Amino acid sequence: MTIIYKTGEIEVRAEARQLLMHGKTVPLGARAFDLLLVLIENRDRVIGKDELVALVWPGLVVEDSNLTVQVSTLRKVLGANSVATVPGRGYRFSLELQTTAVPRNRRGSVTRTELTLPDKPSVAVLPFINLSDDPDQVYFVDGVAEDITTELSRFRDLFVIARNSAFTYKGHTVDVRTVSRELGVRYVVEGSVRRTGQRVRVAVQLINAQSGEHIWAEKYDRVLDDIFDLQEEVTHAIVTAMTPQIHAAEDARARRLRPDNLNAHALAQHGWAIATAGDMTYDRTPRDEAFQRASEALAIDANCSLALRTMSLVHWWHAYHNTTRSIPGTLALGLAAAARAIALDPGDHHARRWRGLLLVMAQQPDEGLAELRRAHEINPNCALTLSWLGLYEAMHGDASKGVPYALEGLRLSPRDPALGTFMVILGFAHFTVGDYAAAAAAAQAALREASGSAVPQVLAAISRVGTGQIESAQAAFKTLQQIAPKLAEARLAGQWLSSNTDYLQRAHTFLRIAAGQLKPSAADALR
Repeated sequence: MTIIYKTGEIEVRAEARQLLMHGKTVPLGARAFDLLLVLIENRDRVIGKDELVALVWPGLVVEDSNLTVQVSTLRKVLGANSVATVPGRGYRFSLELQTTAVPRNRRGSVTRTELTLPDKPSVAVLPFINLSDDPDQVYFVDGVAEDITTELSRFRDLFVIARNSAFTYKGHTVDVRTVSRELGVRYVVEGSVRRTGQRVRVAVQLINAQSGEHIWAEKYDRVLDDIFDLQEEVTHAIVTAMTPQIHAAEDARARRLRPDNLNAHALAQHGWAIATAGDMTYDRTPRDEAFQRASEALAIDANCSLALRTMSLVHWWHAYHNTTRSIPGTLALGLAAAARAIALDPGDHHARRWRGLLLVMAQQPDEGLAELRRAHEINPNCALTLSWLGLYEAMHGDASKGVPYALEGLRLSPRDPALGTFMVILGFAHFTVGDYAAAAAAAQAALREASGSAVPQVLAAISRVGTGQIESAQAAFKTLQQIAPKLAEARLAGQWLSSNTDYLQRAHTFLRIAAGQLKPSAADALR
């Protein structure tokens, strides 16, 4: 038997991680649901803020505002009087509850009808299979699956099923379509662990649980030194490589949906998909379309943080490509959108990343770098955030961390759909510290991934001057002018959107050489 909590027309199913109102599923974020369960389970007492944070964000350092935001979310959904604030002491769940015992099915999970999918990508990590002869490896195998669940929960735009619900399938062969119906998820993660001597192989796959389609699979071979270090390393590698594949699948799905049938989150997801797919594109059309979708989402829900985050991304790339009438005005709009998104969800590392980049571009490098570091602390599994942090550490922070961070981001997600962006970031990080040959190689790799983009051409032009390949640099600049004339014009005019004087002097001089405005010898003293 298991327990379901009821109060009036509200029903909370803990194992299914489902909140129903009038019999219909109410979307609720993973942290908000965790907080709700903690409050319900301790409803006979007041819980202090520190204890709540420890229970809802185990092992994480979070700001008090995170708790405040989640409490506010519960009050909006359940009513203003659902969670009482006891001044100086903490919070207490104040609704009267009835408990109902519900029989389990033969797998041990609650007998239930098909669940409605949340409005964000939903994932369940099933128990991994132990393929080793040693039964003592079970704790390691289970630990990998549990850690993946925990680390996926750092991505605030994912709905992640709790370990207790997913592990009801342990020891049973089950069709992923059944898991999708019973847990209300679109994606399922399956895996296995095999140990032979001191070698361990972890195999993992991501499946669209509704269609049965395999989206992504990978194997990780490691040598067993310290089992806990191994578990952490493998978990980090899996989560970092897998999450871009979830987002890519969601982006493809969002583009297939009819915009007039989308709710606020889906509209924002559609805009985010368009903006991220065309991030390095000089043509502003995709960004304008993304902005329109985000605006439509905000018209439905003024607190749609994903829409605000999308706007900040759009404004950043407009400013970078100079596809705007006013760069200061565009930066201000982008910063305002990012700030609103963070106010709604302080744990949104994506919004913090774009705010950090916008601040650097707005000549506030110290504050921007601090925001990028905070984004990485919130979610160390985001390879893109780590890569951008690497570039700006190289430019404005600890230069020794710059290229290693960018390389680690690339290594952690080598098949990322945004590989071209990763290569450009790495190339500029190399250029910043004066490794022009490596920067030129990265530019070439980026051009293979995004041949029609202007950004790799900028990198190619300046890095090839650095290596003395003047004719090749001139060819890259000519292509840049053809693809992005306003961007080329802005850079030649000294608009590099950075305050690093050494970088500015070299980049500006080298680009003018590539453009034929200066003699090649002008680079000699700067190399």
